[in-house]
Formats: sequence, structure tokens, C-alpha cells
Amino acid sequence: MSTFSDGIDSYISGKKWYWYLPPWLLGLYMYVELFEFNMVKQQMPLIWLVPYSFDFLLHEIAHIATAFLPPVLTASAGSGSEVLLGTLLIAMAVWQRSYFASLFCFLWFALACDSAGQYMADAVPQRLQLVSLGGALSGQDPLHDWHFVFGQLHLLGASAFIGNSLRAIGFIVGLLGVTFTAWLLYKMAASGQAEARQQHLQNLASKLADVKGQDNTRNSLYPEATKGQFVSSPGDTSSNNSAR
Repeated sequence: MSTFSDGIDSYISGKKWYWYLPPWLLGLYMYVELFEFNMVKQQMPLIWLVPYSFDFLLHEIAHIATAFLPPVLTASAGSGSEVLLGTLLIAMAVWQRSYFASLFCFLWFALACDSAGQYMADAVPQRLQLVSLGGALSGQDPLHDWHFVFGQLHLLGASAFIGNSLRAIGFIVGLLGVTFTAWLLYKMAASGQAEARQQHLQNLASKLADVKGQDNTRNSLYPEATKGQFVSSPGDTSSNNSAR
């Protein structure tokens, strides 16, 4: 735990929180908009269009790439690849200590869970309008992946619970990403204030040292005369002789 804390302290050192606030607000907006994502009603928030399109392409490629495996694995590989990608993105961001960038990795994982969860929950009602790249290429009607998978596993009765549970996990992980990066912003702001106070104290100490150095060069408490009868110079004893 101390290693993680040290890594965070090293990461935020010198960073200005206000440069990271706009992307954090964007991430917060994306998280809120994710609740509007509904595959049955074909509601796709514009900000999620590109990530979802990429996930959809990955979904179809995974089906094709695993076609040699048993049908149950091939059918589940589509949604599985989406969730796996989100997991790998989070792992890579944390491993490389790109802590703030992990916000969007957490959100990508949340999107994958929401997409796969809605698909799973639709196994029985089958209200989704299915689109399949493999089916389009082969001329066959699309197959509902999770109706087939849960049917083979005798889990159709639990499909809604499994799908909604996966969606809940995604929303929790997305909220974790938003909260974690908000904490990073707070740490950056607090670190900046501490550094400013430290710099102020160093400047003050430097000024006090300069004043002390100037005082040490003086011979008495009072200023030395620069003109008049009280002016003295090395070797000048006239004033001393007159006083005798």
C-alpha cells in the first residue's frame, strides 16, 4: 500500500490540478450519459458512439476469430471480448501509472459491462434488433448469442439477474474511476498549496539571512557617519588626540 501511495505522490508532483479539471468534467459527463444508453430502444448518446462502434466491431471479430471453438465459447466470445478489453485497459493504465488517464479506461469498462449486460438480460424477451457481421457475410439470420449460451447452460431463468448484475458492476467501476480521479485532483491542489507555502517560507528565510548578513558587517548598533566631524577612517587619530 505504501508503494501505491508513493507512486501517487510521485505522479501528482508538479501537476496543476486546473489542467486536469476539463477532462475530468468530460469523464463525469460521459458517466452520466451512460445511464441513457439503451440497446432495446436504440438510444445511443452521441459521446459514446465511437467507443461503442469499436466495441461492436471487436464483438464481431471475436466471433469470427473463435469460430473453431465449441459453439458456446464462440457465442460468448463477442461480449467477453468487450469486457476483456475494458479490463486490459484499466490494468495497463495502472501498470504504467497513467492514473488520471485510467478514468477513461474505467468508463470504457463500464460501457462494455452495460452493453454485455443488456444483451444478456435480453436472452429471454429477445427484444433487441440483432446485427451480425458473420451472419451478413454468410446470409444467415443473426443468432441471439446469450439465448443460445444460457439455453445450453440451462440458465435462461437467471439471464436477467446475470445481465443486470454485470451492468451494476460496470456502473460501480465507472463511479470508482470518477471518484478516484476526483481524489487525484484534490491531491494535486493540496500538493500545489503545500509547495507554494514551502516556497514562501524559503523566500522568507532567504530574506532573513540577507538581513542578518548585512547586520554582521556593521561595527555598532548605530549607522556609521559618512561626512562631518564624526567621520573616521583607518589610521585617523585626530579626534582621539583632541579628546585628550
